[in-house]
Formats: sequence, C-alpha cells, structure tokens
Amino acid sequence: MRTAGLIALLGWAIAGSGQYTDMECWLGTGVGQSLNKSWSWSLQWENRWTQDAAWHDQGLVDASLEYRLNKHWDVNAQWRFSERRQLDGGYLPRQRGALRLLGGWKVGAGKVRFRLMGSEDWLPTARAEGALRDWNPEPTLRIRWGYEQELSKRLDAVASWEVFVRNNGRKSERWQAAVTYAASKQLKVKAAYLWGNEWGISDPWRSHVLRIQLNWKLPDAEKRTWRRIPPARVYDDGVVQRLVPNACEPCTKAQLVVTEVHTQGSRADYIEIQNAGPSPCDLGGWRMTDDPEKEGFVFNTGCLPTEMMWLGYQGGRNSFDFGLSAEGELLYLFSPNGEDRLIYSLLFNKEGRPQGFQSTGTWDFISPSPGHPNFSN
Repeated sequence: MRTAGLIALLGWAIAGSGQYTDMECWLGTGVGQSLNKSWSWSLQWENRWTQDAAWHDQGLVDASLEYRLNKHWDVNAQWRFSERRQLDGGYLPRQRGALRLLGGWKVGAGKVRFRLMGSEDWLPTARAEGALRDWNPEPTLRIRWGYEQELSKRLDAVASWEVFVRNNGRKSERWQAAVTYAASKQLKVKAAYLWGNEWGISDPWRSHVLRIQLNWKLPDAEKRTWRRIPPARVYDDGVVQRLVPNACEPCTKAQLVVTEVHTQGSRADYIEIQNAGPSPCDLGGWRMTDDPEKEGFVFNTGCLPTEMMWLGYQGGRNSFDFGLSAEGELLYLFSPNGEDRLIYSLLFNKEGRPQGFQSTGTWDFISPSPGHPNFSN
C-alpha cells in the first residue's frame, strides 16, 4: 500500500495541470528463433498493470512471423491475445492482428530504426446487461522512428518516438528510452521507460511505463544436430590437419588470404582462409566479422602451416556464427592489435556457387572446393 501511494503521488506530481497520468508496469518474457536466412518467429508473453495497478492485462501473448526482404527491410505479421480485468473482477478477452514493415540503416556509430504498423483490435462491448458481447474492430496506424547504438559488447541503447492514429480520430505519441543487456548469446534483458501523451484534447491522457523483458533466442533451425555442420578444421589439400601448438610468429596481413566463401552453402555458409606466406604463423587474436561494429569470430591461438587452409562453417564448433548475406556485403579480418585489416567485397550470389580468387587473381564465382586449392571456374 505504501508503494502504491508513492506511485500515485509521483504520478500527480508529474502530471500537473489536472491532466490524468497513468503509472504502469509491464513485465514480460519471450522466445524467438531464425528458421533460415529469410524467416524467423517469436512468441512473447507479458503482464501489464495499468492505472496505478487498478487494471490488469493478463496472459498477453504475441505470436509473430517475420520475413527478411533484404538487408534493410523486414515484414512482420503478429497476432495478439489478452484478457483485461474489469471493475467486477472478471476478465474479458481482447484480440489484435498487426502487419509491420521494419527498416534499419547504419548512421554514424549506430542505426536508425523505422517501423510502420497497421493493426486491428477486436474489443468486446456488451449489447445488453448480462448478454453476449459483440466484437468491435478498432484499427490503428502507428509510425515509429528510433536510433540504436552499441554502448559496449553487451549493452545496447535505443531511443524512439512513435505516433498513433486511431480510427475514431484520436492521436497520441509515445517516447521510449531502453537499454538491452546481453547476458549471453541466447539471453537478453531489456529495461525501458515509455512516456505516452494524447493530442488535440484539453485534458490528455498521459502515461509513464516501466517495462522489463527477458528474451531467449533459440539456436537457429538450420543448426539442428541432424543437419550436422562440420567443425572448423585445418586442411592440406583436402586432408584434415591440426593447428600446430608450437609457438610461431603472429600472422601478418600479407600472409592471410581468404580463398573461398560460400553465402548459400547446402549445409551452412563457409569461409576458407589460407596461409600464403613462406612460414607458419599464429592465427590467435585475429577476428573475422561482417560488421566492423561487432566483434564477430576471434581465432584461437595456433600455428597455421604455410599453404594450409582454415575452413569454418557458420554455426560449426570453433567457427563463426554470423550469417553471410547472399545479396552481397563486406567481410573483414582484423589483426589482434586492430591496426591491420583485410576487406573482401562479397558478390551478389545469383548463381548459388561459392566465390573466391581465380588463377588470374580476380575475385569471382568458382567451382566449390572447400579444403582444396581452387583456381578453376
């Protein structure tokens, strides 16, 4: 009771001028998974306490299916079911369908985020006292702009502004500031503050929301054990070798060459790197990524003999886990001190073949030969 009183007092102090201010708390959890490079799904469950905990939405479930159009755009379809507590203590069901267009572009040190969302809510209304209820639609259009930036390897921050336009002409806005902490590759914790405000009325409804979410990412469906993705290995003309444990000089920019990349591999994408230098070199500390703002994959210590090749498959043991876009992107290799780097411009893969250096030294599509020298078309 003391906590509820403090919340009510805080709401009164912030609102001022007689406007109604709602103090809310949303607690939720979710799970998601990538099915392949284009499709993914997610399921979220949340409880919401609103109007100083006088109202309660229980069992709010969002089921979503998302399709990646290209590196900038995604389409997401969502269905929601929830139950809202009534004054008599009972709960009434509510449903919603939504279609969302999601966009993202790198700008400066972070990313600009865009979302266009159209939704249809089905809200129950009583026809008569004690009678069955009709379901009345309430369409809403929402537009959101935001900016996201990585604060550290585990911490991201985002700020956004969203406009709501409802069928009855009501308009409102919502501001959000959030931080996401990656406890592991699978588990993320998000804390957000949201402020909402109605437009065009003399006594607007305003809200202050604290939202906590716990989200779990399942391993990609393409990494299922029965598809068995090979671990990273060292090859000498197709024969499996091992990284030599003896000490050797660190690999230099002049020694390492990416000789083959497949962005549409049958079991998984793969990358092949060769030591083209005259002596063994230590791969330890070199990192490989498709996004220079992210750490990517860091190589373990070990001497790679001359002319031998390191071959790693996406999602394999001791290998990289970032996906390679079949629509073309940049692949980076950074030295341990970050001073040297190699950059490869991957081609738009319309042939379903790997790419690498031909005998002429030109980067183009080649015949697949992972673990073997490849200088043929």
